[in-house]
Amino acid sequence: MAEPHSLERPRFFPGKPVTTDDLALEQTYFLEKLRRHNRTLHGFGLVSGLKVTTDSGRIAVDAGIALDCQGNEIVIGKLQMLSPPENGESWRTAYVNMRYVEGSCDAGSVSGNTEVATIREGFEIVIGLENCNRGHRHSRARWLTCGEPHALTIAKLRHHLQGWRVDRSYRPPTIK
Repeated sequence: MAEPHSLERPRFFPGKPVTTDDLALEQTYFLEKLRRHNRTLHGFGLVSGLKVTTDSGRIAVDAGIALDCQGNEIVIGKLQMLSPPENGESWRTAYVNMRYVEGSCDAGSVSGNTEVATIREGFEIVIGLENCNRGHRHSRARWLTCGEPHALTIAKLRHHLQGWRVDRSYRPPTIK
């Protein structure tokens, strides 16, 4: 995938005043450089962990790490328990999708203006009808990214008389 633009970073030197714009540009530079590295060298998919199982009518996602199509790292630090879709009678197939999210942790106030002071990287896991990996290509043992923000499908579920089960024939994209 060709990258659409080159990256810019600030150059600091003695006597140069440092502004918030300079610091924001430097953060953006390193974030985009890491994301570009992940997209172009690794592709997208599961890096480790994130095994999906069903237990006592609930869906479990193990701790692990993955890369999304934008190159974001999605880190789940501990086992996540999910409730199955309530409309299981109408759904026969469902997908476990996870996405990278950012949220503010706290705010600071300067001159009466309240601003976000800390950003926390996180994740969201949703069970839905869509396989978000559909349409992505696989080349030379690597899943190619589209660069667009969307969830990563990590498992396929099938509804049976006994409830939801993980479809073991579904293979999520993995990074090797």
